Amino acid sequence: MNSRIHRDGFTLIETLVGSSVFILVALTAYQAFGVLMEAVSASQAKVAATTLANERFEIIRNLPYSNVGIVAGLPVGKIQRTETVVRDGYSFSINTTIRSVDDTFDGTIDGSPSDTSPADYKLVDLDIECDNCKVFTPLNFTTLVAPHSLETASTNGALFVQVFDSAGVPITGASVRIVNTQTNPDTIIDETTDNTGFIKVVDAPPGTNAYNIIATKTGYSQDQTYPIGGAAGDSPLKPDSTVVLQQVTQVSFSIDRTSSLSVNSIDAACVALPSTDFSLTGTKLTGAPAVLKYPTQSFSTDATGLYAFEDLEWDTYSALLTNSSFDLAGASLPPSFTLNPNTNETLKLVTVPHVSRALLVTVKDTNNATIDGAIVQLEKSGFDETKTTNSGVCPTPGQVFWNGLVSSTYTMTISKAGFQTSVTSVDVSPQWQNQTITLTP
Repeated sequence: MNSRIHRDGFTLIETLVGSSVFILVALTAYQAFGVLMEAVSASQAKVAATTLANERFEIIRNLPYSNVGIVAGLPVGKIQRTETVVRDGYSFSINTTIRSVDDTFDGTIDGSPSDTSPADYKLVDLDIECDNCKVFTPLNFTTLVAPHSLETASTNGALFVQVFDSAGVPITGASVRIVNTQTNPDTIIDETTDNTGFIKVVDAPPGTNAYNIIATKTGYSQDQTYPIGGAAGDSPLKPDSTVVLQQVTQVSFSIDRTSSLSVNSIDAACVALPSTDFSLTGTKLTGAPAVLKYPTQSFSTDATGLYAFEDLEWDTYSALLTNSSFDLAGASLPPSFTLNPNTNETLKLVTVPHVSRALLVTVKDTNNATIDGAIVQLEKSGFDETKTTNSGVCPTPGQVFWNGLVSSTYTMTISKAGFQTSVTSVDVSPQWQNQTITLTP
């Protein structure tokens, strides 16, 4: 009698598949548990932060109204601007902002009639962040604090600061630092502009040239006021601000995105020329008669003939060679060129060995655009040469170049179809010079 014995079991593949499924389920459950724990922790941190904010507001409301302010700020008071507090195991950073509010219900200081007591009440703003939380969204809390007594005529003034870009568009979130060293202690205010580009300090102590103000933003240029006799000289174009009793002082600042500029030094065959010395000079003024915001600074290209500028402010710059052994025979941008905000420009400097006196001529139209194909004739007794702008091996828009000239007075005639002919007298006595001629249609 035959009998068959059946043995049931798992193959190796079945075991691996089963283990994989188990591991996948276990990992999913673990991740879900981790997310749940993070959510619980974040919720607990939020509750702790909210409780902390309520405590802070209760402390502020119970202070004498005159003490509701920031230490060394405006309004001045007893509250620290930044604090770190540990609560329930969470480390919280608290940033407090307090501002006097000029409410419209009784008029404003810059209205008609003017409100002689514009500090109607105070706005308290708390920004709380958790320093040791894995997941935490910064929280913001706001409350108002009003005085118990009737308002009296203000013994202060107001300072309105506006920040806009090069096109006159208000900039939101610009950083503004206001410092007044005439108060005791020094007043230091660090704020950001609102949606209209303004910061309005309503209850500012009067002072002559008392408020030094700096406006900037990440990735933007900087604009500021200057103390008399400081970096902008004895006659700054934008002196430190003066606040007058019960009057509004308004000051505006223009900043915009910075730009980059790559300077390449090349020879007449457009081949990179290393280690070339040059200078860069801006035209914006900070003080009268001629205190430059970006004064002449010297640089040198590297072994590849490159020097890279980052974070340059928009301005009109001039680039010149500073090695007397070489002359600037032209450039891919005019020798005096405009750098616009938020741009990346390349400036190629055509460099040739110095041979006696040299003359670089740049021809532009009335819109400041360079003119290619203009005929430039340079002549004197025994000398007569004609060249065409931007006709060399390397692109030099609107430019022609002579070197090896003798010291003398030359007649320069420039013509181009559609433009009036220009005839000028040029004294070629400097070792190198640039003449910029504007043609009129």
